[in-house]
Amino acid sequence: MKSARRAEIRDLVSRSFANARPHAPRVAPDGRRLAWLEERGGTDAILVRRISGGPVQQLTATIEPVTDLAWSPDGRAIAYLTGTSLRIARLRGGDALLAEHAAGLSQPRWSPDGKSVAVISRARGWGQIVLVPLGKEPLKQLPEAITPSGVDVISYDWHPSGEEVIWEASRDERDGNLVQLTISRTSGEPMERVVAGADCWATGGRWLPNGKDIIAADDRSGFFHVVCLSVDGLRREIDPVSADDVLASNAPDEVPVPSPDGLHVAFLRYETGGCSVQVRRIADGGDPVGHRLDPFPGNWSSLSWLPDSSSLLATGQSEAEPEDIWVLPLHGAARRITDSAPLVLPTPPAPPVVVSLTARDGLPLHGLLFLPRGASATTKVPTMVNGHGGPTWQFLRSWDPLVRSILEAGYAYLTIDFRGSTGYGRDFRYALHDEWGHGDVHDLVDGARWAEQQPWSDGRFGVIGGSYGGYLTLCALVDEPELWAVGVDRYGDSDLAMSYRLGDRPGRLDVERQMGRPDDPEKAPLYRRASPIFATEKIQAPLLMLHGKKDKRVVPRMTEIMARQMEIEGKHHEIVWFDNEGHGWERRENQRLAAEKTLDFLIAHLPPTA
Repeated sequence: MKSARRAEIRDLVSRSFANARPHAPRVAPDGRRLAWLEERGGTDAILVRRISGGPVQQLTATIEPVTDLAWSPDGRAIAYLTGTSLRIARLRGGDALLAEHAAGLSQPRWSPDGKSVAVISRARGWGQIVLVPLGKEPLKQLPEAITPSGVDVISYDWHPSGEEVIWEASRDERDGNLVQLTISRTSGEPMERVVAGADCWATGGRWLPNGKDIIAADDRSGFFHVVCLSVDGLRREIDPVSADDVLASNAPDEVPVPSPDGLHVAFLRYETGGCSVQVRRIADGGDPVGHRLDPFPGNWSSLSWLPDSSSLLATGQSEAEPEDIWVLPLHGAARRITDSAPLVLPTPPAPPVVVSLTARDGLPLHGLLFLPRGASATTKVPTMVNGHGGPTWQFLRSWDPLVRSILEAGYAYLTIDFRGSTGYGRDFRYALHDEWGHGDVHDLVDGARWAEQQPWSDGRFGVIGGSYGGYLTLCALVDEPELWAVGVDRYGDSDLAMSYRLGDRPGRLDVERQMGRPDDPEKAPLYRRASPIFATEKIQAPLLMLHGKKDKRVVPRMTEIMARQMEIEGKHHEIVWFDNEGHGWERRENQRLAAEKTLDFLIAHLPPTA
């Protein structure tokens, strides 16, 4: 590639990261103001402004980034998390520490009466809900938890009365694929009542205003559907589509949300390569208000209602639209209320094409294909094959400057939703059980073989991914070494059994749910088969590895030992370390550097068509 063209693409990468992304929006109780997180001075801060427009107020300026926030019921203050601290910022000035703990806190949620803030604490080694009362001095010790030890709370919601909470957790030690919703008292004698999940994965759990019913999602039918649950156990499907999948992840911002008036529920529905914003009437489920409210296909998240139930707030993005906050009325046109788009960018890439193929064992597979401008039977191009993270996730159309720069450089970009991906039903998810680093890798290879037969392909391939996708990159280089010309591993595993023992608890539970325990004699061979560290001698392609030194999910040791084995075997590899990053890149300068290093490595070892 000519130096002038490379400089042009580098400039594209730089401009694509020019503006920070607004995320985690929260509507004030009066419905007039909005708070969200956005990078300021290298860390995420809380910004506040009126929804109708006007000046933006920066409410925090902390050394550690703010990671979550919640409005007080009176709208005069915001509770937030930074580092290991729970703090309160008042809109008219003043900031106070409520509590802190070295083990970390998450998900602050005010009690309905505004007298305390609940958080999930790991003070005793488990994710438990504790109630932190407001006081003149910060607590020296956290109160006793209201949920039991031995159970990790995933998310929770206050009862309108403040006397109970409903929380989500996996409580069946025999089967981590069963996830329950439990109701607990917030004071008085302890009380627990499981209301869903005895025979399925139940997620979300949000109270209706009447305090008697709960909106959730479960996969009892084999596909995730929105359901209405009563406290006495009655269940009714609100979105009873036979072969569909509601987006129901462990993230608290990605679950079905009932409207404040109790009439409607909003949720996210998977579509190949994206998710749409859907609304249904709770009473009978037969009234699709506008069917879908999102103004463009892409990746939507962070659903919340305005207090008058007239509109939704959400973040949306796609390959052509950077992440921004939108107001989505039940009736009327959607309105963008933040603008993070760079001032000048070249023509956006063409929308991706949905790809369908059949894996070698007959399993139907789907994915997305992005083609660079000019790719054709007469102008053939190399292809980068992507494995997404998770693995219980799927590739969603997003504003990704790295993918955009890869396309601009003249590569096709193919992402395959391998077995285990979400959005295709429970059987497809379960198809990855005991198959890590094996069946999923075959799916990526089969995707590349499909691409090899297309008229625009020049038959050259690279493989790239982050987190689980980085792990799949290493596995693919081992499984089919002659196929790949280059590999890019971003913070992926290399020794699955070691990673199980050294990584954080949520990651460990995810592995155990699908692969069992590595100390089980029947599972040990599967763990070894799933670990590319034991076959580095097979790798032929140059390998770039990028990793954050503060990563707790996939510890840096995974890249260290892979690099050591690559060096012992005399294999070409490079490493880029990020001292101040964890599992992925939060800071824009690191995102930019990672993209530039990746693009340079691809151009050097898989040169695009001249």
